[in-house]
Amino acid sequence: MKMKKMIFAVVMLSLLIGCSNQQKQETPSITFELSQLEEMAPQFVGKEIVLKGTIDHVCEHGGARMFLVGKTPSERIRIDAGEDMQFDPAWEGNTAYVTGILEELRIDSAYLDKWEQEVRANKGGEAASKVHTGEEGHEKTENNMENELQQIADYRTALYDSGKDYLSFYSVRCLKYQIVEEFDSEKGND
Repeated sequence: MKMKKMIFAVVMLSLLIGCSNQQKQETPSITFELSQLEEMAPQFVGKEIVLKGTIDHVCEHGGARMFLVGKTPSERIRIDAGEDMQFDPAWEGNTAYVTGILEELRIDSAYLDKWEQEVRANKGGEAASKVHTGEEGHEKTENNMENELQQIADYRTALYDSGKDYLSFYSVRCLKYQIVEEFDSEKGND
C-alpha cells in the first residue's frame, strides 16, 4: 500500500512539474541586463522583455518618459509610459524593473532630412521626428533650433561612420514596472 501511495505521489509531482514547465515556456517575457541590449535587441524587437536598471532621468513633461542606465553611461534606454501611466522624477537614482515591448527606431538619411525640415519649419518648436535621449540638461536646450540642427548633424556623422544604412535606437513601451527604493543612510531608512 505504501508503495502505491509513493508511486502515486511521484506521478502527481511529475505532472505538476511538467505543467509548471509548460507555463514557463508559454511566458513571452525575456529578461536581460542593459549591458546585453545592443547585442540582443535586434532579435527581440516587438517582444515582451523585462529590464533592470537605475533610473537616471524622468522627463518633467508629464512623466511620459524615463531613462534607465546600467553599469556604464553607454548602457541607456528610454522607457515610454504605457496607457494611464506616469513616471515620477522622485524615482531618479532608484532601481526599476520594467516589463514592456521592445521597440526600434531606425534613423536613416531620409529620416534625418524629414526631421531637419520639421525643425526649420517650426523654427524652434519641437519636431515630431526628434529623438529623445534624455541627456542631462535637455529640458533647458529643447525647442532650440540650433541645438536640434546640431543633433541632426551629429547623427549624420554617426550614420556615415557606422558604414550602415541606418542607426538603431531602442526603447521600451512600458506595460508595468516595479521601483525598488535604494537604502539611503542619510535619510535613516531601516
